[in-house]
Amino acid sequence: MDHLAHIWPTMAELAVDLGVPYSTVAAWKQRGRIPAERDADLVRAAAARGAALSFEELIKARPPRRCATKRGAA
Repeated sequence: MDHLAHIWPTMAELAVDLGVPYSTVAAWKQRGRIPAERDADLVRAAAARGAALSFEELIKARPPRRCATKRGAA
């Protein structure tokens, strides 16, 4: 989420702009990722702040997902 700090200096500002509780943004920060389903919301909210943010930037900044292993799989 550090790649968004130039647009949203605080998690509280991001929460307000996205219309989500602060605790939601705090959970994203703890996990180190914002769900991809929020990309369009982020792009729109950045534009409302007068900042440019592209889907490509969001994709490049997203950490790779770790695959879960199934226990007991043959």
